[in-house]
Amino acid sequence: MTSPISRTPARGSPGDPGSETTSSEKAPPAPVKPPEVEELVDEYLHRPIARRLVDLLVHTPLTPNQITLIAALVGVAAGIMIPFGVGRPPVLLAGGLLLFAAVVLDCCDGQLARRKGISSTYGAILDGIGDYAVGLAMGIGGSLYAVGLTGNRWYWLLGLAGIVSSAVQSALFDHTKTRYIARVSGGYAEREEDLDRVEQDRVRAWSERRYRDALLLWVYLSYSRAQHAAMTIGPAEDPVAYRSANAGRMRAWTFMGIGTHFAFAYLTVIVGYWWPPGPILYFAGTATLFNLALAMLVALEPRQVRA
Repeated sequence: MTSPISRTPARGSPGDPGSETTSSEKAPPAPVKPPEVEELVDEYLHRPIARRLVDLLVHTPLTPNQITLIAALVGVAAGIMIPFGVGRPPVLLAGGLLLFAAVVLDCCDGQLARRKGISSTYGAILDGIGDYAVGLAMGIGGSLYAVGLTGNRWYWLLGLAGIVSSAVQSALFDHTKTRYIARVSGGYAEREEDLDRVEQDRVRAWSERRYRDALLLWVYLSYSRAQHAAMTIGPAEDPVAYRSANAGRMRAWTFMGIGTHFAFAYLTVIVGYWWPPGPILYFAGTATLFNLALAMLVALEPRQVRA
């Protein structure tokens, strides 16, 4: 839900109090994000609530990574509760509310990191893993619910289609947002996009036998390179003209984001309290309407870039 920037630093990374890295070696601050890259549901619902929580959390010893872990655990718990909601509307409602709480908490970690002035690549990786863990839990839980509600095992295929579709849509949105920010802001300077630096950190972590860190960095590198291979976009010659021509397209892309997907998920689960088939709408929507919208956006992308 949050962009991959600040989190608790790993040992030896910029921002680590014990690191020998000087301030001049740290990556420059990221350019200001234009408003059209923000998911509307995050901007107007999730993050305002998260800001109120961060006002309290900033005075506690909790770290951004711990908040990321808590958010993931709450989200996974929501996924576990959903299949037990067959014939038990209050349980289903509780699952939907837990997922909403997980989404809000997931918006807290980046804000807390910025408030505490700490950052690292590892936090971004953990945040991404947490999002996919919650998505997988919701996908499996929702599929179990659909099969239990209808008695039709074919709903496993719909659940699988929904899980894969959501993952692909969110990944392509993340990449498109990153490239758009780079074009309209005169370059992208966040450490997480410096893949050569991340590769150096991975090699160093492996040589120092920090195998967990090496694994996380490898996962991040694989994910980022897959994004780049899926949609390679060249730089804009005129950032102002590019933004003018493509701001509407970028706004349309935001509906592919993970925050929007989770909002659609918890709304359909909550609707299930009154209308039991409600959660099935999530899979049907992501596998059909969302994919049609994605196909249109991808088809328009090359023409918009050359405009």
